[in-house]
Amino acid sequence: MIYVIFPILLLVCWLAVYLSEKRNIFNQWLFPGRRRLNEFFLGLIFSIVLCVLTQIFLSRLGDRTWHLSKDISISKLTFSLLYDLNSVVSEELLFRGIILYFLSKYWKTRPAMLISASAFGIYHWFTFGVWGNLAAMILVFAVTGLMGYVFAVAYVKTKSIILSIGIHVGWNWINNTVFSNGPNGVQLLEVDKMVPLEGLNTIFSLCLYLIIPFLILAFIKSKIIKEQEQP
Repeated sequence: MIYVIFPILLLVCWLAVYLSEKRNIFNQWLFPGRRRLNEFFLGLIFSIVLCVLTQIFLSRLGDRTWHLSKDISISKLTFSLLYDLNSVVSEELLFRGIILYFLSKYWKTRPAMLISASAFGIYHWFTFGVWGNLAAMILVFAVTGLMGYVFAVAYVKTKSIILSIGIHVGWNWINNTVFSNGPNGVQLLEVDKMVPLEGLNTIFSLCLYLIIPFLILAFIKSKIIKEQEQP
């Protein structure tokens, strides 16, 4: 089903902007090509490094060790990568490419960013399967809502979804495919033992996930990422 959503959202983005503004939104998102490639790979590398460091910290915190899965296959890894890429691009098209774009076009930018971020957080109640668990819903909304706001900042600064796609893909690929924390089960690495976090360790892990969006935000707002003037 997810592979059907992606082309539909792609068409909706292009058609909505074309009908309302008589222009091709992909020209804004994809060009200049060299700049967009730089944004993608800078976001990708930063996110990969951050996610690896996060997993190492959490592994030390929970006394976890990892080994290569015995069921590794090119087909499994390829499927997982395509799944992550497809889901990320679909989310960026929906929450930044459609919701944020049109809200900020016809309304104030800051409220548009907050609404887009809130929608992103609520959406993850269902993708993470936490609907009905109040504590989990609050936590998921806080973390993913903050990330939604960070991605919105990336869009507003660059006027493109490419930077947020790079950051989003980098994190999801490391988390889901390399460390096997995603919906597709064990992929590259498999944990030897899983010790539930308790007490202060739980608080440390929660604080870390709340800090991560601010680290990415600092990266986006830094001089490394050039601001794009409004076309």
